[in-house]
Amino acid sequence: MWSKLDTYLFPLGPGANCPSGTFEFHIPSRGMVWSDGLFGIHGLRPGEVVPTFELFMAHKHPLDREHILSVWVDLLKGGGQGALLHRIHDVRGRERRVFSAIQALAGASGQVDDVRGFMVDVTQSLRIQSQDAASEAIERVYAHRDLIEQAKGIVMALRGVDGPGAFRVLAAASQGTNAKLHTVAEDLVHAAIGGKAAAHLAGLPAPAHP
Repeated sequence: MWSKLDTYLFPLGPGANCPSGTFEFHIPSRGMVWSDGLFGIHGLRPGEVVPTFELFMAHKHPLDREHILSVWVDLLKGGGQGALLHRIHDVRGRERRVFSAIQALAGASGQVDDVRGFMVDVTQSLRIQSQDAASEAIERVYAHRDLIEQAKGIVMALRGVDGPGAFRVLAAASQGTNAKLHTVAEDLVHAAIGGKAAAHLAGLPAPAHP
């Protein structure tokens, strides 16, 4: 089944898929076979080099290589399956994040002669997730910023302080009540809507005097 895995689809987004490929390693002959997809993940054209286990490991990130080798050693002892999320460097030195699944096939004698596996390049997928998370964080910051600015305006009007002074009042209230700054701001804005801003502000912890 795995020999055809690079024809499968690993969704990345609308109209796109994660690059994938397969490999086979025949231990007695030390011969290795890569699919076209695996050459591509390593930045190579199919057949551009003769794949070997040494080349396969040379592309692993130096900080990941020892752990990867330990997984292989364990599998070669008696067979089994393993999976890894790790880093490789392609021929241009670009770091790629890949997911690999490995299956070591033991014969009747218990000796492992063949290892098969597949690799999926999840670099772009992880990058998209990181970008989405960053965008969400930025959106939250801007949403909170507007709320905090409203609360600062209320403090400035009631306390007769400037912007930095108003922020110190809100920060002190946040620390004194163990609540997030935007929550303190939101409560004050809601109190102002109900005409109780002065009373609400009077009940908040005051900033320490320098």
